[in-house]
Amino acid sequence: MERINHMSLKKAFFFLSAIFLLIALLLSVISIWGISEISRHYGPSIELKMDGNDVRATPVPPEPAYPAWYHIFSILQFALPTLYVLTGLFLADWLFYRIKLKMPLAALQNGARQIMHNNLDFSIVSSASDELGQLCDAFETMRCELLKNNRELWRQTEERKRLNAAFSHDLRNPVTVIKGSVKLLKMGITSGKQTKEEIGDTLSLLEEYSGRIEAFIETMSSAQRLEEMQCNLKQVQWSALIQELSVSLTILRKDKKLNLHDNNANKNEWIWVDRSIVYNVAENLVSNAVRYARKQISVAVTCDDSSMLLTVQDDSEGYSQNMLSRGTEPFLRGDHPSGDSGHFGMGLYICRLLCEKHGGTLALQNTENGAMATASFNILKS
Repeated sequence: MERINHMSLKKAFFFLSAIFLLIALLLSVISIWGISEISRHYGPSIELKMDGNDVRATPVPPEPAYPAWYHIFSILQFALPTLYVLTGLFLADWLFYRIKLKMPLAALQNGARQIMHNNLDFSIVSSASDELGQLCDAFETMRCELLKNNRELWRQTEERKRLNAAFSHDLRNPVTVIKGSVKLLKMGITSGKQTKEEIGDTLSLLEEYSGRIEAFIETMSSAQRLEEMQCNLKQVQWSALIQELSVSLTILRKDKKLNLHDNNANKNEWIWVDRSIVYNVAENLVSNAVRYARKQISVAVTCDDSSMLLTVQDDSEGYSQNMLSRGTEPFLRGDHPSGDSGHFGMGLYICRLLCEKHGGTLALQNTENGAMATASFNILKS
């Protein structure tokens, strides 16, 4: 049976049909021979009569007096082979269905019902390597992709909910300040007790906080655009990638010392990578490091056969426990004393989002020298 399981449908059908037809042929030969022997021993005999020059064979008893079983055996000589062939074909078809069709069709029907009821938490196991087995494997691959896409869609939906919640929470403070300032301004104008300087200060505060709201909205729009962005791999030489990275990161370092280490042995190899994603992640990580570093920032870049690693380390006090566990969430600001309270806490979230677009991850950790962020990207080599 194991051999039949690994045959193609056509081969298995012809193999089973041939086996049962051979059995039917063998049984037919045995039946015909057996009936002939029985008829010869127990049937009517033949009497030869000579009439002059003629010889006549006359059955004894005469043909009308043949026993009933003799006529039945004569019919069976023709009926049994036909019955054997038809039975053999029926058994071959039945066994073919049981071995090759029943389990795969049941698995596919069950899978279709599960998907129809929006349930993807099942699996289809192929028990053969024939066409239906390949169809089951393709169906299982489709189910896995659907499950993966559904989980990704669910993750994005939940991420969007958290992003909107964080945005609403951070927007509440400037809105409250603007409402309070407008109320005080109206009261001052009505009473006539506010000086021009006080009115000017209030208007400056309104301008500042309306600018913060505008920046919030722009940040939110940028994050949503990044969620919809697709990874577009292009071929680039490693040395050119490092050179462009060095130029852009040097501009961002401000008054900090920045060291870029190229740890790849083959400087002239070509890789397939989305440069815009890599540059965006590197610039965000370095900008974040510049905000917290005391004096020095170290950037290391390396790659192997399937991935590229970008490590940014600074000499700050390191990440807090809250940042280590939740640092890549949106609108989460670092709580270092030297931190800049003017940023919105979206840099690491954007880096994580872009790394995932490129098939990689973003990891935060503390070292003896300070904080370190490691971004990985899936790449292809020429």
